[in-house]
Amino acid sequence: MKKLDIIRTYYETNLSKGLPEYGILGWESEEAQRLRFDMLLSAVDLEGKALLDVGCGTGNLLEHIINKGINIKYTGVDLLDKMICIAKSKGLSGDFIHADIFENRIFENELFDVIYTSGIFNLDLGNNIDFLKRAIRLFLDLSRKYVVFNLLHRDSPDREDKYFYSSPDEVADLLEVYSDRIGSVEFIEAYLKNDFTTVICKK
Repeated sequence: MKKLDIIRTYYETNLSKGLPEYGILGWESEEAQRLRFDMLLSAVDLEGKALLDVGCGTGNLLEHIINKGINIKYTGVDLLDKMICIAKSKGLSGDFIHADIFENRIFENELFDVIYTSGIFNLDLGNNIDFLKRAIRLFLDLSRKYVVFNLLHRDSPDREDKYFYSSPDEVADLLEVYSDRIGSVEFIEAYLKNDFTTVICKK
């Protein structure tokens, strides 16, 4: 099964179950989703920044940012049109776009202060390392300053076969090839038992 088909099948199945939004997106709880978002907010000052949320789902990150009273220029992009329709229906002050940015360079002439993604690397696609490398390269191209993403931790006590797990050491090795473009890398752990966040600051 192709990458896009695996992703679409997973999320469309969740959409059909009548789950709460955090469940549609595959998170174990609303609090776990919020904690992941809080790692972004603690690592980067978003006030007045232009942020691209890759795999934005139903717009939960923007809701969280608005609730925190942070003013940003927000753009969310997602593979699934159904997700984008839900996000748009909320009337939030951001732009939501249905697109596959890995196949269609729709932001080729636009840069963002912060590129963020939460959860897009979680499903086992059979080629996750290649996907991660490709994504990091694109995110560095689109970012003026920060790239932030989370991954499921290899040391998770409750691993499942359908998910992909990694480690800070593995990500650090992948980033070596971009050492001329990266000023610093921070790995944030321990906020959840099965997750870590990578914060890249460009030179």
